[in-house]
Amino acid sequence: MEITDVETAVLGSAVDAASLPAQVGARELDISSVVVRVHTDAGITGFGESFYRSKENNMFLAESIEAMSRHIIGKDPEDVKAIWHELYLHVKRAGAYGALSAIDEALWDIKGKDAGKPVYQLLGGQTNEVKAYATFPVDKTAEELIDYADWLSEKGFQAMKIGAGYGIKEDRHRIKTIMDNIPDDFGLAIDANTSYSYNDAARVAKTASEYEVEWFEEPISHTDLDGQAELNRKFTVPISGYQTHTPHYPALDHLKAKSLDIYQPSVDYVGGITGAMRVAGLVEAFDKELVPHALGPAINYAASLHVAAASRQCRLIEFAVLDDDIDDPGTYIAGPYIENDDAIHVEDGGTIDPPEEPGLGIHIDEDVFEEYRVD
Repeated sequence: MEITDVETAVLGSAVDAASLPAQVGARELDISSVVVRVHTDAGITGFGESFYRSKENNMFLAESIEAMSRHIIGKDPEDVKAIWHELYLHVKRAGAYGALSAIDEALWDIKGKDAGKPVYQLLGGQTNEVKAYATFPVDKTAEELIDYADWLSEKGFQAMKIGAGYGIKEDRHRIKTIMDNIPDDFGLAIDANTSYSYNDAARVAKTASEYEVEWFEEPISHTDLDGQAELNRKFTVPISGYQTHTPHYPALDHLKAKSLDIYQPSVDYVGGITGAMRVAGLVEAFDKELVPHALGPAINYAASLHVAAASRQCRLIEFAVLDDDIDDPGTYIAGPYIENDDAIHVEDGGTIDPPEEPGLGIHIDEDVFEEYRVD
């Protein structure tokens, strides 16, 4: 089997963009994406997806994928690792990790379809039951979030993650207000998106520890391993991160420094399924937790589910609840171009499984897909 062609399509977001506050970058969080199709002479087409959170940046991502694709035409798509390493030689200089990730996902999709098995089976099979936690819209007050916590808890979500970085006083207020009023078996996690200095993060971490917050995500610069390690040592709230790192090599430095208790690789950025599974292997060796960062569109989310199912240290995955006015918060709404949208769904009780059909297990509704194209 040979790769004969690579196509890209830039898609607009199916959901409204979330506005992040000035403290964490004053930017719009858009779930638009770039879908890649890798065609073969055997008639099998593989799908992959990555996203840079705006139409303009995704146009650049599509060009990156097209530039990288010239290195894989004529190659056997079954040789996933060999192709990954060849592309990495170019990517590590160009910084095109989103392109590498999307292509890698598509190759695993082809490999699964050719074998007639879902990708997680090719990765060694399911190792644990995976539950979902809910990342919730950022534009809610602490008081509003209390009611939504009940809604999410009743569905079976294990926890709710909210934005932090609003300032020490406001973050402490949000932690105290929410933790004092949510169900006992429902957790709260906070994400500062690398916005704090060490000293300010430490003050928030103290409160987060007192209230037994599930984790404090990216409290300070992701490059400050010593600062993260000191927060992790000094406070009981677990420090999490790794969504901003590529590929798996820096994970060893974090693990040796004891910088993070929870590792959150983004499959769309870390180097695809291959990169994420290598992070998972390192995390297992050091007995840390893997909780994939999975705020993204449907094809990439399906890839993330396969990684989660096949990783021994993973029992939890992110699930974006992007609308607070739907009947079932376990419904995935960021991929209307997916024909079998029921393949991605949080069950009552909070369990979420990867799609069972061969490859990534996702089917495209071509008509809807074309409606969302913006390139």
